[in-house]
Amino acid sequence: MSNNQQSRADARVGAGMRGRLGETGWTRTRAVLSLGMVLGLGAVGTMAAWSDTATATTGMFSTASIQMKVDGQRPTATFTNLNQTSMQPGQSTAGEITVENTGTIDYKWAVSASGSGSSELLGKLTVSVHEAGVKNGSECSGDRIGDEGIVGSNPTLVSERTLVSGATDTVCIQVAVAPGAGQAEQFKIADLGFDFTAEGQ
Repeated sequence: MSNNQQSRADARVGAGMRGRLGETGWTRTRAVLSLGMVLGLGAVGTMAAWSDTATATTGMFSTASIQMKVDGQRPTATFTNLNQTSMQPGQSTAGEITVENTGTIDYKWAVSASGSGSSELLGKLTVSVHEAGVKNGSECSGDRIGDEGIVGSNPTLVSERTLVSGATDTVCIQVAVAPGAGQAEQFKIADLGFDFTAEGQ
């Protein structure tokens, strides 16, 4: 069959289909086929274009801290108010010292006494902590806080004293030579230390 004959045959088939379906049926068929093409393209486009990401972040986390300063110093403070030479039996010396809570939470602080040097002299030195106040540079004028002890036994003088964050606590430390000190304690030298500790509430 020639090309011209094939074309005329196809045209007669198309005309026959239009006749059987009618113009309305042919239009609906084309519309459905066209809609199918649109859906197919939409499905391909969705895979390529519809994407998104999201990130969740939190606020800053931090922990509380305990920090102590003694006379504005840490971790070691020089306590020169108690330097005393040529002390005699029964004499004492006293000085104020300030504990400061520079951390973020309240704590309870404690202090113990220690010493180095002549064991004879350390055994004759008594030490105590008092409310702030010094009289004549030799005695604390405030009431005693905690216990009195002998430096040679490393006593705990104050066990628990509350100090809130940002606050200071000024106390007086008194050291005395026992009245019974004798020949064995003459011309002896000792260094004293006070160990301050803090524990959060």
